[in-house]
Amino acid sequence: MHELLLAESTYRQMELESMLFPDIRYVTINEAGEIKRDGEDVEEPDLCIDMARLDMALFMTGQAELITRLIDQVDAFRFVQTSAAGLNDPVFQTIVAKTDVFCNSDAQSASIAEFVVASVLNRWHRFDVRRERQLAHQWRENFFKQILGSQWLIVGYGNIGQIVAKQVKGFGAEVTGVKRDLTPHEYADHLVSLEDVNQHVPEADVVVLSCPLNDQTSQVVNADFLSRMKSDAVLVNIGRGLLVDEDALLVALDDGKLDYAIMDVFQNEPLPDDSIFWEHDRVQMTPHSSHRGSRTEELFDALFTHNLNQFLLGKRVRNQVVSGSF
Repeated sequence: MHELLLAESTYRQMELESMLFPDIRYVTINEAGEIKRDGEDVEEPDLCIDMARLDMALFMTGQAELITRLIDQVDAFRFVQTSAAGLNDPVFQTIVAKTDVFCNSDAQSASIAEFVVASVLNRWHRFDVRRERQLAHQWRENFFKQILGSQWLIVGYGNIGQIVAKQVKGFGAEVTGVKRDLTPHEYADHLVSLEDVNQHVPEADVVVLSCPLNDQTSQVVNADFLSRMKSDAVLVNIGRGLLVDEDALLVALDDGKLDYAIMDVFQNEPLPDDSIFWEHDRVQMTPHSSHRGSRTEELFDALFTHNLNQFLLGKRVRNQVVSGSF
């Protein structure tokens, strides 16, 4: 018999699905800090948690200290599914190290990819200018740059990067993906290693950062990288804030080294009130929310149920993470 830790709200939401797994007892936490097992009150010493669903619903209970304590008390997890894509937080590394099967999520990939393409289109089509002219009753044409024929450099050609590539290829873009494994991929015209990325920056109309944060990628976008960009290029960061030297980026924007920055992640979150990014006229700033698409939760629920079922059957799961791989 397994015991699975999850949010009480999630347990209620998927109560019918939980009937599919009779060998699991569900340990839930709610906003009041109450711990229940299969709906009944239970004391911490009586718990035998060996599985967990680590998602926003769990941590939105406001019981981070309790959750952390319960996780720390587990000597070894059999199965853990997280809703996170990036795992640079040391907490994840600790959990992965003591988990037989740990899976991250690609449920948000479609939402993030759509956000990337929509944001670039918004800049190139200048819908803000179109709206201004509409309100001013000005019948004026608006020239815009097309994705057709544009060059996209996607640093981090994983789940998100590949969906971005698929979408912009549909518009007629040329894609260069940056990843470790250089095995050809159907949506990439070229694949290059991170070590060679700088020589491809001058050709890119759009640079997308969708790579994990690690020792190799920390501040990969620095003053030297930015100096190589085209003056009309767009930088998109939906990865992690520390991928970019933010001071160097602001200088580069002010000096016209690139046209625009689309920033969904920052080194310090929430972004401080006095940050220049809030009001910079060549920055689109969003609060780490590119994953908040209307289908993301549904896709994560499906991923969780699939992986849990596969694990119980002794079959291969999706998105398994190996300790030391990030």
